[in-house]
Amino acid sequence: MIKFFRKIRYDLMEKNKTGKYLKYAIGEIVLVVIGILIALSINNWNENRKERAIEINYLKNIKSDLNKEFNNNRKFAEFRLGKSKASSYLLNTDEPKSIENAKTYIDNYETVFLWNTFVPNNNTFKELISSGRLSLISNDSIKNQLLELDKIYADISINENHMRREFEHYLYDIQINNTSGLDLFDNSKPYYGFPERLSISDIPNLKREKMISDSQWLYKNEVFNNGLKLAILNNSLIAQQHQNLELILKKLIDFIDREIEK
Repeated sequence: MIKFFRKIRYDLMEKNKTGKYLKYAIGEIVLVVIGILIALSINNWNENRKERAIEINYLKNIKSDLNKEFNNNRKFAEFRLGKSKASSYLLNTDEPKSIENAKTYIDNYETVFLWNTFVPNNNTFKELISSGRLSLISNDSIKNQLLELDKIYADISINENHMRREFEHYLYDIQINNTSGLDLFDNSKPYYGFPERLSISDIPNLKREKMISDSQWLYKNEVFNNGLKLAILNNSLIAQQHQNLELILKKLIDFIDREIEK
């Protein structure tokens, strides 16, 4: 093909047909430019197709994370609400005057004491951020919702850390330094995991009396009760954050489904 074009140019120059040669030369340049543009267009199409495939893969992985997060988040909402309810029970129940009442009182403050930290299922999002590839997500609504989600995660973490300090000062230290609630556990041997709890019949009489008096002391302790009030406030706040998070997760999953189907 190149030899063919060269021959045409040579023939035109030999016959001194300058005007026709110039027209031919311009036409040849136009053809070359069109060829380059077509090649660039094909190359861009291939690159866009590859980037879209990578984007879809990321979106599917994000959706997988979000589905796991949905269940994880709901469990933590219930977990926080349960701790708030247990705190409210301790503040509003009658003073424990029997071993049965004392055990119920201890059971409830141990529910309040149980600590668990929320760890988001956002591995794909963290990978996008750390690799600088968040721009691969072309849908601005999805991108903005992911950033909003990350902000809520940070807010929950801040509130958990704040609550932890209050628990240590108002609840954990007061209880561990002044009462015998840990005697409800079987401390006779080590276990894998949490020790077994003793039944009332397994508790010696002397320890029963002390558990009752210790529970009554906590029941009347103003610092401990203030800690329970703070536990209600903090756990209820974080439970609400988890509820709000559920709405964002649903919305984001819907956005991703529609984007994948395009």
